[in-house]
Amino acid sequence: MDYNKKEVLGEGCSACVFRGTFNGEKVAVKRIQNFYLDEINNEREENTMRNLNHPNVLKLLDVQQDQNFKYLILELCVGTLSDYVKGGYKSEMPSEIDGMIQMASGLHYIHSNRFVHRDIKPANVLISPTFILKISDFGFSRGVTGSGSFSMSSGPKGTRVYYSPEFISMEEKTIEEREQIRADVSIDVFSLGCLFFNYLTKGGHPFANGGPPNEVLTPANIKNGEKILNGRMGLPENHYAYVMIDGMTEKDPGIRLKLEQALETLNDVNRIERE
Repeated sequence: MDYNKKEVLGEGCSACVFRGTFNGEKVAVKRIQNFYLDEINNEREENTMRNLNHPNVLKLLDVQQDQNFKYLILELCVGTLSDYVKGGYKSEMPSEIDGMIQMASGLHYIHSNRFVHRDIKPANVLISPTFILKISDFGFSRGVTGSGSFSMSSGPKGTRVYYSPEFISMEEKTIEEREQIRADVSIDVFSLGCLFFNYLTKGGHPFANGGPPNEVLTPANIKNGEKILNGRMGLPENHYAYVMIDGMTEKDPGIRLKLEQALETLNDVNRIERE
C-alpha cells in the first residue's frame, strides 16, 4: 500500500482520506490516528465493512497499521452525492430512478446483514468511476437484532439535519432513560427519505420550510413533524416519488414506509419508464 499525502480526497477531525495504490490498483486510503481509534470506535467501522460485500456498499479491500496510524484501504471513488447536489460533480450519473434504487438496495443489504448505518446523508454516498452509487462511512454503524432493533443507550449519532425524530427526542433524555429505549433500522429509512428529497431537488429538505436544510430550524421541524414537500425547493404532488418520500419521512416509526416498500415503488416506476 502507498498513498500520496498531497492528494487529499477528504478529511475530518480524526482521519484523512488520500489517493493511493494497493497491489497496483488505484484506491482510497483512510488514515486514522491510533490516538482516536478507541475514542471514535473505528473498530466498529472496520468490523462492519469486513462483513459487507455489495455493489452499492463501499468495499473495504484491506486494513494495515503502523505505530501512528491505522489505514483502511477502500475502493476509489470520484465524488459524493453531496458534490453532485451542490453542482461540484459534473461527470456522468445514473438516472435519478436508478440512483435511488442503488441507494435503497445498498441500505437494504446493510439491514439484511443486521447492521444499522446511523449516518445516511449525501456526503456518505460515493460515486464510483463507473457511476455506481455506494454507501460509505460506517463509523456510527452497529449491529441490530433479528427484528432490526438496537439500544439507544449511546444516544443519537450522525448528522442532525438527517436525524430521525426518534434521535432528536433522545437529546432530551437522561442516560438512564436512554438505556430503557430501543430504536430500529427505520431510523435509516427516515434519513434516506430526506436524502432522496435532497437528491431530486438538488438541495432541498423535507423539513426545511421549502428550502435547504438549516442546522437549527431543520432538527426542530423534524422533531415537530413540520414537513413541506411541495415548497420552492420541492416536488410537485404528482411526482412519482412524492408519496414514497412522504411515507419514508413519517414521524411515527410504526407507520413509516418500509425500505422494501420503497424499493417496490422505485422498481415499479423504473419498469414502467422502460416499457
